[in-house]
Amino acid sequence: MKGGILPQRYTAGMIMNESTWWIFDGMTAVVLIIFAVITAKRGLIKGVVSMVGFALSVLLAITVSGSISGSMYKSVVRTSSIKELNKIIDENTLSDKLAFELENMGYNMSVDSYKLKGILENSKSYDADIYKFMNNINGKKVDDEEPFMENLHIAYSNVVKSIMKKDIDMYHYENAAQMVLDDPTRFTNGIPLFLAKEDLRPAATYLCDTFLETSYNSSFRLLALVALLAVFIVLSLIFAQAAGRNDKMEPGIARHLFCGLMGLVKGAAVVFAIAVILRISVIYGNDRELMINYPAIDRTYVFKYVYDFVCGLK
Repeated sequence: MKGGILPQRYTAGMIMNESTWWIFDGMTAVVLIIFAVITAKRGLIKGVVSMVGFALSVLLAITVSGSISGSMYKSVVRTSSIKELNKIIDENTLSDKLAFELENMGYNMSVDSYKLKGILENSKSYDADIYKFMNNINGKKVDDEEPFMENLHIAYSNVVKSIMKKDIDMYHYENAAQMVLDDPTRFTNGIPLFLAKEDLRPAATYLCDTFLETSYNSSFRLLALVALLAVFIVLSLIFAQAAGRNDKMEPGIARHLFCGLMGLVKGAAVVFAIAVILRISVIYGNDRELMINYPAIDRTYVFKYVYDFVCGLK
């Protein structure tokens, strides 16, 4: 499933389990049936106008929300986040936090953050030099290289999380930590910026532009998306009502079936909106409030495809 990492799907404390998968597909079926029945009972003109309106609402909301989210991040979040991160970063932040993480990798070693900082300042290959540094502390090999590197990259991830945890929301710093695990060079490429003795604003800027922009754009896009959907759907209903003011459903099975199919399109748009709202609840909720468990969604037959599409919106 796309979006299977922790920030995409769940956090600890979610209370629904895999056995509840049917709720999501059941909800989808109920919504589709309700809109099919309602539309089948209304006039043809109302059905056509409202169906086109619902479909256009989804397309327009997806198209417009992307540009809105980028503007929201740059105007609302980026500057303030850089400012807050810059307050808590100094020239020793990286070496101190990384030394702490190295000490807690399970090798029962004491790491001198000052010496570690010297290694980082003169390193041409951070992973290799840190591995060599750890092996030299007590003059013995701490671990095979491959498992050590896995633990080291987890340490990198924890450092990023630790720096952001005070001022950044959980969803965003968890997403940043996962980005480091997916590609550790995102962390190592920024190390020189954290070792500067004077201006550390570039380090704060690097954190925001590398690790926060994507998740904030995604979350803002979903907020804009659900707001635009609501507005466009209401407008489409108003237009449909006006266009079909004197419209009455003529008898005939074929006509009713055709209108029912149009109702399914409208229902699909509403299911999409529900998936967006659920996604927002994951991002902006907390451990006690979240009710969505990704194994349950993974087991659904229909809803998982809608939710995956929503997760893929950046």
